[in-house]
Amino acid sequence: MTRRQIATRGEVTACRSGLIDQAAIDPVALASASDRQLGLPGMYAWWVNDTGARQLSAGLGHPIAVGLVYSGQAGATKWPSGKRGSATLRSRLVSQHWNGRIRGSTFRLTLAAILADQLGLEHVGPKKLASGSESELSAWIRDHLSVSYHGFEHRDGLASLEDQVLAELDPPLNLAGRPPSLCRTTLTRSRAFLAGGDSAGSMASTQVPRNRIHRSRLTSQPTLHEELLSILRESGREWMATSELASEVNRRGNYNKRDGSAVTDFQIHGRTRNYPHLFKRDGSSVGLA
Repeated sequence: MTRRQIATRGEVTACRSGLIDQAAIDPVALASASDRQLGLPGMYAWWVNDTGARQLSAGLGHPIAVGLVYSGQAGATKWPSGKRGSATLRSRLVSQHWNGRIRGSTFRLTLAAILADQLGLEHVGPKKLASGSESELSAWIRDHLSVSYHGFEHRDGLASLEDQVLAELDPPLNLAGRPPSLCRTTLTRSRAFLAGGDSAGSMASTQVPRNRIHRSRLTSQPTLHEELLSILRESGREWMATSELASEVNRRGNYNKRDGSAVTDFQIHGRTRNYPHLFKRDGSSVGLA
């Protein structure tokens, strides 16, 4: 019996409408949702809010608008082998995208490549972040992204459905099969650096020294949370504001971001939040736990 691999025009229209017209929900609501569709294969679309769009734009050096940023599928049959996928929308979106690791999620890898310096993410190996950095990335997704989805039970035709829907939506952070753009060229280079598989030429084009891939291992530079611990201990104070800590990190110069930009209070906020066994927090103030 011949297996149908091509999605129909009606299926494409229904999926596109479902992704665009459905009210997107945040990851916390998604994790607890009882919608039957989440147990199906299908397509999804990630949407960014205003603050998140500004941060993505700053990280890429190219404008990213509020709204749709990435779309994909969960559970498609792999062709030409014909092996049917097992993923569902819930497993892809909750377990891999929101609470996963960059090694197992192209979407998380993409976000980490863009936000590495702004969030102070610690890259400890090819497609590998420190545990605290993975948590920080998950928190960013929770705070700045929402998702819509469309269940599609026909796994054999899901890859075709994805190709056709992406051709119409063309989200800016999708790379595979998408038309070239300056944004995608920059993103490709950034992802290659994080994956640890880039060439010397591409490293030169991004002006990032190869010997800084494993920054905390190959140099005496402390990690950001190590530097914060040192500052708080030396200050003798119970509390310091995140803005004070950022200023002190920049003044001391022991910890430096890969792009040479200044550490921000937003970065201090995110880093200390992910080490509750080291830091106590009260609003914008931080102390030793």
